[in-house]
Amino acid sequence: MSSPSPRPPALQQLRRLDQSSSDFHDQLCNVLYGKDYAQCVPNLQGDDVVWLVDYLDKVRRRVALPH
Repeated sequence: MSSPSPRPPALQQLRRLDQSSSDFHDQLCNVLYGKDYAQCVPNLQGDDVVWLVDYLDKVRRRVALPH
């Protein structure tokens, strides 16, 4: 049985972000608009795609709409 391949660097950066940090969303944007992310996303497959979608779903910013 082969060992799983390591996550691409951009996904590793996302995993290391501290979601409780007050500047989490700025850090998240820095990764999502970075060169590593732009290069890895078109090549993601399988478990990496599932992980990324799940991660982004959990961290999406809640926007308060005015009444």
